[in-house]
Amino acid sequence: MTKKFIAFDVDGVLLDNRLGGFKEILVFLGKKKEVLKIEREWQKRKLVSPWGLEQLAKLYKGITKEKLKELALDYCKKNLMKGAKFLLEKLKKKYYLGALSSNPQFIMNALKEILPLNFSEGTKLEFKEGKATGKIKRKVDRYIKAKILKEKIKKYKLKKKDVIVIGDSLTDLPMSKEAKVFIAFLPKEKEVENSANFVIKKKNLKEVLKYI
Repeated sequence: MTKKFIAFDVDGVLLDNRLGGFKEILVFLGKKKEVLKIEREWQKRKLVSPWGLEQLAKLYKGITKEKLKELALDYCKKNLMKGAKFLLEKLKKKYYLGALSSNPQFIMNALKEILPLNFSEGTKLEFKEGKATGKIKRKVDRYIKAKILKEKIKKYKLKKKDVIVIGDSLTDLPMSKEAKVFIAFLPKEKEVENSANFVIKKKNLKEVLKYI
């Protein structure tokens, strides 16, 4: 039997957070004021187009890769969504499982250490001599998430009918169009709820099992 494929968004889905991992790690690093300024601007722009990743990346300048790895692992362990580990352990034999996010790759790597994901891909920051330069090596915005998902579907030799996307925000809608089923988990916007095949409003990823 051919395995099917589930693609998960991260912030608000696999991770139980408010601002998102990219921003919240910066808050831990003492950049709260700068982060909140970027967040306010993002809220104004989010309906129109992607924005903010380059601005956030600049705030990481000078931080070592090792420190970020350590912070990310601790952050992911503490903020894992209720039911996440149970759900993925339950699904791993029947489904390819992937996480796609704008979050920096060090967060995505930490998630892959904790959860049985086949892949976990996000924005790659540039590092030189072990320190972040403040620049982005590979950006993953809402449209690139959809592009990566298409590439993974091809890699696993699947079709759209074999794919489920689980997300919570406007940034997941381009990705959702590559799947037969879109599950909105604790949707942040009405547009997301209206675009979904199924909507989950209970904060527990075990609820996904009712719809797949």
